[in-house]
Amino acid sequence: MGNPTQSIQSHQSDEFNIAENKQIDTWRGWVVVAAAASTVFVYLGIIYSWGLLEASLVDTTGYSLTTLTFVGSLATSFMISVSLFARFCIQRFGYQKTALAGAFLMGLGEFVVSWASDQIIALFLLHGVTFGVGGGLSMFACSTAPLSWFKRHRGLAVGIVFGGGSLGAAVFGVATKYMINNLSTAWTFRILGVLVWAVGIPSSFFIRHSQMPRSKVTGAQWFLFRDRRLMILSIGLALSTFSIFIPPYFIPIFAKAIHGFSDSALVGLAVWNLASTIGRVFGGFAADHLLGPINCLLVSTFLTGISALLIWPFASNLAVLLVFIIINGIGCGSFFSLVPPVLGRIFGVETIVELLPMVWTTWFFGFFFGTPIASSLYSLSNGNGVAQYRPAAFFAGAMSVLGLTFMLGVRFMVEKRIFVMV
Repeated sequence: MGNPTQSIQSHQSDEFNIAENKQIDTWRGWVVVAAAASTVFVYLGIIYSWGLLEASLVDTTGYSLTTLTFVGSLATSFMISVSLFARFCIQRFGYQKTALAGAFLMGLGEFVVSWASDQIIALFLLHGVTFGVGGGLSMFACSTAPLSWFKRHRGLAVGIVFGGGSLGAAVFGVATKYMINNLSTAWTFRILGVLVWAVGIPSSFFIRHSQMPRSKVTGAQWFLFRDRRLMILSIGLALSTFSIFIPPYFIPIFAKAIHGFSDSALVGLAVWNLASTIGRVFGGFAADHLLGPINCLLVSTFLTGISALLIWPFASNLAVLLVFIIINGIGCGSFFSLVPPVLGRIFGVETIVELLPMVWTTWFFGFFFGTPIASSLYSLSNGNGVAQYRPAAFFAGAMSVLGLTFMLGVRFMVEKRIFVMV
């Protein structure tokens, strides 16, 4: 299998191939970014709107909120759990066909489930599995395809792609609420399915790799985790993912609890998503031109942790809550978009497609269990009002700070000087 450090470093010479490629940092790359951002816009828009759909399903079907939460968690977990399979599909069939298959499956799941939304098995199989697997295929293709098109603006490109997802979450939240109130849950699923097809299928034809040498590695190279930098970084990222989905899950019910109006829940979540959009785009720009991707990731994780530990537990009014929502949204949002550039900065851009699915696979437990753990802490709390949410907030903040300590270790393994762009 060879030395893992040498295996990773052997790819770094491909940076020179990028510099020699005349298509790099041109308008062709921005076309790929726009197509990828459009697909992520509809995918994450639906993912983050599940809370509204499940609330409606609780009223119309009688299924428990816990059961329906697992449907949503299953769909979300496929975002990272099928990444190794998505990588295989890209190597075997290419980016366009993989993205096309993902868009088709996403739309199929939402469209067909509209005729069986009162059946829990159908919800698990169609929204949870079919939509989820399609989303995982699309997400991996959209996350990695733009990387090969840029050298100077790589972080910004990925930030725009993920920023499209945050913007989609804000837009789809309002649209989904409107459709549920004025149409029905079934028609909402139907329309969401058609929207995925209308946006995702045409966009897939523009999601492709630049004309540069690709990695010839065909299987998951788990031995690469023997590289201490990769192992420590992966642990830090995995710990931090336990907190990522806690704020958007709790913000609606928390905002409604302290403000008293149902619309405050939708407004709070929309502001968080807009802040997340800003964090992803500006974080990508800062990674390219101001701080470097590793430093930006540290700032992102710090903002996520400190806002949950020091602001959220004491947000007894709407003004303080908005401060938390904005800071936390910026931190959580930029986290996702910074991981690919960080891997590229440390190990070389051509290793990203090889390393990202393995790193994402380690996030499964954080994605699937982070929010349920926080929900359990909330349910077991004996406090009232804001105090009832503090155990969940402290858990979210602690996991981010714990992950940050591992990332700091990697940062100083890469560069010991403090005031330097890295």
